[in-house]
This record gives sequence, C-alpha cells and structure tokens, in this order.
Amino acid sequence: MSSTRQLVTSLYKAYNDHRPDEVAKLYSPACRHRDIAAGAEHESPEQIAAGITWLFEALPDLHWTCDAILVDGNRAAITYELTGHLLNRFGSYKPAGQSLRLAGVQFVEVDNGAIISSTDYWDGGALHRQLSATPD
Repeated sequence: MSSTRQLVTSLYKAYNDHRPDEVAKLYSPACRHRDIAAGAEHESPEQIAAGITWLFEALPDLHWTCDAILVDGNRAAITYELTGHLLNRFGSYKPAGQSLRLAGVQFVEVDNGAIISSTDYWDGGALHRQLSATPD
C-alpha cells in the first residue's frame, strides 16, 4: 500500500511526464477532482485523465515544481508552481507561445492506497492575464 507522500510524489511525476494514464491509475474508481478556478469537477479517473490531456495538448512543455508537500495522515497539501507555454488552442486562448507561470495549492485525500479526492486552487485571473498577453 502506498503512503500519502508516495502517492502525491507519483501524481506530480505523472503530471510532469505528461502521462494522463498514470495520473488516472493513482485515483480510486470512486473519486472526485475539483478545479476551483476553472469551475470543473471530475468524478472518475477517466474524466480526470481527459481533463489533464487537454491541458498537456495546449501547453506541451507544462511543468509543475512542488514547493512544499505537507502530509497529515491520509491528507496532503501541496504548494506548486506551474510553468509552460501556450502552443495550441486552450479554450478561448489562441496560441502565440505565451508564457504561463501560476502558483497553486492542491489538497489530496487518500484511502486504501489511492487518491479519493483532490482539490486544486490557482489564480484564474493570472492565467487570463498571461494567456491573453501578446508575447514579445
């Protein structure tokens, strides 16, 4: 059985390897992921993988740097910085190589060796300002 810290470390490795299939494997079949800024909610590993695939396609050099991982039993809080460049369409944002740098916090809850809940908080206004800008 994986520890909470091991699961979180594996989650961010799968993010950085751009492996939505590996991300999905870390979640319990009965799970929930909430993306607060985007107003999105996913309730299966397959939905979570589909959501992250769209992100990887738009920002193919996307990278998470974990600043801190705080673990309390079966729960973890992760502060991170997300960086990348918009190279493909992302919703209403047209690609022009815009740089993206976002700070965020994700809360993860684990049960029986799998993630059962994750909630991601980041600044939607910062994303909009950065992806709306015309690169120099």
